[in-house]
Amino acid sequence: MHRTSRDPSAAGRSPSDGGDVVHVQSTVAVDGARLTVSVWGSGRPSIVLLHDGLGSIGQWQRLPADLAARTGRTVLAYDRAGHGRSTPTPTGPWPADWLVREADTLALLLDTLDLDDPVLVGHSDGGSVAAIHAARNPTRSPVVLLAAHTWVEQQTVDEIRTMRAAGDRVCAALARHHAEPEALFEAWSGVWTGEAFAGWDIRPLVAGITAPVLVVQGSDDEYASTEHAEITARSIGDNADHLILDGFGHLLHHQAPDAVIEIIADHV
Repeated sequence: MHRTSRDPSAAGRSPSDGGDVVHVQSTVAVDGARLTVSVWGSGRPSIVLLHDGLGSIGQWQRLPADLAARTGRTVLAYDRAGHGRSTPTPTGPWPADWLVREADTLALLLDTLDLDDPVLVGHSDGGSVAAIHAARNPTRSPVVLLAAHTWVEQQTVDEIRTMRAAGDRVCAALARHHAEPEALFEAWSGVWTGEAFAGWDIRPLVAGITAPVLVVQGSDDEYASTEHAEITARSIGDNADHLILDGFGHLLHHQAPDAVIEIIADHV
């Protein structure tokens, strides 16, 4: 395990343009939920993207198509229940074990789609879901964790409380991507700032991951300390490395998309 710092502006070759990649969207029923699923490419998906706590397929922006073009692999992304137009819609904060439940749903989705051991790329809470899945299921394929959380830091809670104070503005922005933005925001921000979730910590669990893992974080992440990525990688073990992107925040795939695509391509 080692720490690497990278300036995204110094990244190597630019990713291929994904404008010509075939894109198909469908709805998949999984354990009572109806999940929107998007696929870029024409083969069986071998890379699965897991969005953040307020994210959706569309909020990956151009990354899925460009990643498919860059790697020659088929890429899948899906909206978790309550995100985008996936249902059901939450009522109140997510339960304290919501990320474990989402890992269960991921396993069921992969089984439903007959996807055997794809590469998992998760951002923020989606990275937490990917890590939980990799720890609880035998996996050989690489895992990429982008700004993932493995325990609750006060910095994260404070930032989300600030967002709650500006909830109307946040929900207005979320409405561009989600059918029920207010419900989603309350579910996510409510659990993160609630007492029941304060002790959440998956560092002991992720020690069970045997797949190669790359933990990536921006040096200016608003939702985590600079040490979060290093501690996460150390908790996983010698099969994990971590990489710090200098000068970037939490939304790495928005702020440095070309660098993130290259990092994923190099790891898989």
